Amino acid sequence: MTIQPPTVALALQGGGSHGAFTWGVLDRLLQEVAAGTLRIGAVSGSSAGGINAALTVSGLVTGGPDIARRKLADFWQFVSRRGFLGGNALLFGEPNLFGGVNLDWSPVAIALEAMGLVVSPYTNPFYTDALAPIVSQAFPADDLAALNAPGAPVLFVGATNVATNERTVFSQPDITVDVLRASACLPTDFKSVIVGGVPYWDGGYLGNPPLSPLLDHAQDLMLLLVNAFRRDGMPPHSAPAILDRLNEITFNASVVLEINAIEAINSVLAELAASGVAYDGRYKPIRLHDVGYRTAEAWLHSHLGTIGVTSSLDVKTQLTHKVLKPPART
Repeated sequence: MTIQPPTVALALQGGGSHGAFTWGVLDRLLQEVAAGTLRIGAVSGSSAGGINAALTVSGLVTGGPDIARRKLADFWQFVSRRGFLGGNALLFGEPNLFGGVNLDWSPVAIALEAMGLVVSPYTNPFYTDALAPIVSQAFPADDLAALNAPGAPVLFVGATNVATNERTVFSQPDITVDVLRASACLPTDFKSVIVGGVPYWDGGYLGNPPLSPLLDHAQDLMLLLVNAFRRDGMPPHSAPAILDRLNEITFNASVVLEINAIEAINSVLAELAASGVAYDGRYKPIRLHDVGYRTAEAWLHSHLGTIGVTSSLDVKTQLTHKVLKPPART
């Protein structure tokens, strides 16, 4: 009898160019898929995570894990080349003795950020959507057709409905270039993307990434996170560092809430099992695995065996919101 590999659902967080880190993790995980030790049942993502998710599924259905690895590599190498041409990374560093390379301190970058306070994509006479041609090139019509065909791993891409403040999660057969652009549409940089007559912004605001759609496809959720939950040396002092940390907190809020909701259901199911109460409803224990803070190689070496068995992410100590009790009255 052939032993089936454990099935995981991947949740890919968005974070701009930090999505290149997710590419590296996916590259290693796809090697396990090629070796037959892992199966990907579904993938969700928002923003850069949504594009990574779509590239992964597109590659799997058009040629398997090796093609998925190639598609991811081609995309991020192309983005890297375009990014380098947009600014000279060798000339700018943080203003201190040991400052490293950081384009945030480029005079051009600072000027563009200042302009963003008064000039929107709608009032900028030189506006162009730099992302549109990159996404269109990465997802030709034949690949989109294969991605949307029955039998492909399930794909979920999050976006934010500008008019109603609601999260929209797109899936097959409705994944298009515009959907992927909408999921990565930062409103300070891009005009909203219209899909079905509705304006959309970046999906990371309300689901970074969406987790609930994955629950019906695997009991093991592998979280590929790129925005730090915990940082040492807080609070930040410089203006760019403050803005960076604010963005991290904002884009982490939705996924923390979803993880806490999953953990609450896990706790109820565990209490029922411990008390001997039989439960045969739709809810099942969900095992969480975080590979966003360590290399995939190290994670696989230490935790591959936990898939299908237990969580490798300790939600209570790492992610759960802490409630401070008021002082006792005297």
